[in-house]
Amino acid sequence: MMKTLTFWLTGLLLLPLFVFAQPPGGRPGGGRPGGGPQLELADGTGAVLGRVADEQTEEAILLANVLVYQGGTTDLITGTTTDERGLFVIKDLPYGDYDLEISYLGYASFKQTGIQLNAEQRMGRLGQVLLGAGANNLDEIEVTAERAAVEFGLDRKVFNVEQDIASSGGTAEDLLRNIPSVTVDLDGNISLRGSSNIRILINGKPSALTGLDRQGFLQQLAAGTIESIEVLTNPSAKYDPEGMGGIINIITKQQNKQGFNIQTSINIGTNDKYNGNVNLNYRVGKFNIQTGYSYNNDDRWFQGMLYRTTMTTDTTWIQDQDIRGDRNRLSHTFQGGVEYFVGPRSSISLRGNYSDRSGENTSNRDNLFLGGNDEFLYRSLRREVGAETSDSWELNLDYRQRFREKGRELTLSAQHSEQEEMENENFFEDFFAEDGSIFDMDRQLNPQPQGNDVWLFQGDYTHPLSESTTLETGSRVTLRGVSIDNQLFDFDPAVNDFVFLESFSNFFSYQEDVYAAYGILKGSFGDNWEWQAGLRAEQTYTSAELIEPTKEVYPNDYFSLFPSAFLTYQLSDRSSVQLNYSRRINRPRFRSLNPFIDFGDPLNPRGGNPFLLPEYTNSYEFNYLRSSEKGSVTLGGYWRETTDMITRIIIPDPATGVNLRTSTNLASGRNYGVEVIGTIRPVDKLQLVISGNGYRTEVDSDDLESDLDAAGYQFSGRMQASYTLFKDLGVQLTGFYRSAGVRPQGEMRAFGSVDLGFRQKVLKGKGTITLRASDLFKTRKFSFLTISEGITSDATYQRESRIVYLGFNYSLRQDKRQRSRGDREGGGMDDDDF
Repeated sequence: MMKTLTFWLTGLLLLPLFVFAQPPGGRPGGGRPGGGPQLELADGTGAVLGRVADEQTEEAILLANVLVYQGGTTDLITGTTTDERGLFVIKDLPYGDYDLEISYLGYASFKQTGIQLNAEQRMGRLGQVLLGAGANNLDEIEVTAERAAVEFGLDRKVFNVEQDIASSGGTAEDLLRNIPSVTVDLDGNISLRGSSNIRILINGKPSALTGLDRQGFLQQLAAGTIESIEVLTNPSAKYDPEGMGGIINIITKQQNKQGFNIQTSINIGTNDKYNGNVNLNYRVGKFNIQTGYSYNNDDRWFQGMLYRTTMTTDTTWIQDQDIRGDRNRLSHTFQGGVEYFVGPRSSISLRGNYSDRSGENTSNRDNLFLGGNDEFLYRSLRREVGAETSDSWELNLDYRQRFREKGRELTLSAQHSEQEEMENENFFEDFFAEDGSIFDMDRQLNPQPQGNDVWLFQGDYTHPLSESTTLETGSRVTLRGVSIDNQLFDFDPAVNDFVFLESFSNFFSYQEDVYAAYGILKGSFGDNWEWQAGLRAEQTYTSAELIEPTKEVYPNDYFSLFPSAFLTYQLSDRSSVQLNYSRRINRPRFRSLNPFIDFGDPLNPRGGNPFLLPEYTNSYEFNYLRSSEKGSVTLGGYWRETTDMITRIIIPDPATGVNLRTSTNLASGRNYGVEVIGTIRPVDKLQLVISGNGYRTEVDSDDLESDLDAAGYQFSGRMQASYTLFKDLGVQLTGFYRSAGVRPQGEMRAFGSVDLGFRQKVLKGKGTITLRASDLFKTRKFSFLTISEGITSDATYQRESRIVYLGFNYSLRQDKRQRSRGDREGGGMDDDDF
């Protein structure tokens, strides 16, 4: 009943988009079909015209620079920029010889020489120019460089990772380690500019694959299936405002070339690590069929140490813990889809994926307990054996309609995803006296079946109001249900069997329904200004329900407004400044709300807080961008002010030495800093990507415990150097460093790492062989110091990270690009565009 009601409500919500999107009578643009240019040339002059698009997606590139030089010289004659369809026209050029250069920040430049304009040939038609590595060039176009590693947009940075040797054969987690301002800790937790509250999207949408176990998914998603990673630190009102630090959008490879295309890779790593993938597509006429499969088997050891001192008024005791373990993850992922091009400007697609994942975890904790004078108290050996299985699937239905009127577009999408996960954690602990005899033992089983169900309906419409102003509007409904059944069984010697402990078990469910609508106005004024202003309204209904052992309901419904604004000033053809603002939210996550206490480590249990409120942040950002023939650089400053800040804290019990880890709403917090990202090509064969992020974190707990206040500075930096040794052999060296930093009730210590990789092209460039080594010096360790109410903990943890991978990649493209009407219906240009 709920799903049926939701369907009709969504239909009513999206109805205005359909009505508003109906084409008006008459031909937009007037006169010529498509609104294309009608050239009137002065006597004795000619014109140069063409279209500029992205090589990977064939989407138009707006505001690409087009410069015309006197033939054979560096004397600049004139120039222009492309419009929203990627079109450019430079007319009234006196008859003669010209050279032309096309460039855009973050892309490779293209040059054409020897354009001759005369009375017999007044038009220099370039056709479609595709910017990027591997473009299908026109005969007269010369590629001068491959696609840049970093691209800068109005609200995002795009990191093209296909050529990242350091991550070849790895996973999405390995790729994220090389993204500026992103930090990945031992357990795969991701932070952006110091904030761990970020939103992970797959191709612009939330996914069941990242549902209950985001870290596990990123540790198994093959890097070879990823084309680029977008980082949006201040997203516009069009995007879900979830994620205080911003959005990381993972763009997977989508084959859409004409004909039959295949891309496959296989990689082998030291200590039983294997992964591979294959992606196929066949596009002919109005159909594009895609399918793919990826496999990942990753086995890694982990280790750690903990030294904790507990002091009370009358006693002191010490815990010295050593941890050793192994974790194996195995996954099979299948994906496929079909896209049908209904007409020259419309298409409908159905895509789906299925993932089968499993994992095993084994750890041994050796605990030595000492008195205040280091005298022996007792020792315990705790063995933890865990196993998990997960099945998830997802279906996406998308419709896209482009209109003849430039910039006008309607998109509709529906998505449904489900995930079922079963996690078993079993604990076996023996307690030893000083003579080595066992005086006590503990045996526990903890099965945890979990479920995640998501429905998403979205409509977006773009409508130009004038030549300089555009309206974007849309609505979205997200319905999510999550549940977990935590069951704890304790071994009872009296019955020689495991007995269910109702007081230590719970059944918890969480429902979150978000209804959203947004509007954005954007445009330009003068020759140098661009602006955008938007507002998003959301009504959220949530219900956290403890079903067992006692029924309790924790409802929390709220309405929120999320404004955003962007302003860009073009200082010159190669430099600009940006100022932007957005308001964002962090809704408490399912695991943070669940009051169940996980005693996986009895002295460091974890539990949720069902009374958590959402936190809000106001984010401000300033950027300066500069490009040149040698590269590009962006220098930015940012400020984030957060209220009702959700923070993980430790509640100590000095009497027992137990540290309960949970979450609470602190009063406020601030995070501000500066960031620099530079791509430099000092010589033709060398490219450097250098980034640094320095920031200060401040946390105010107000009426809570004073030891939750924290303030301090932290810095992280990366340098990636790619060098072409020979024609087909490249080498890449990557270094990372993160300084020490503060956190509530303690500090994090500094660490760094170095990766090295080689890539050799084979089979006439259709294949590559890669050899890479991660964390060469085995320095990727995470160390923390925690001080709270008489308990001091010093901990260091490390997961296997020094790994050598050998990989092979092969791509075959039978690109049958034709200028037939059928191909134009597949998203190419119409002849009347020129």
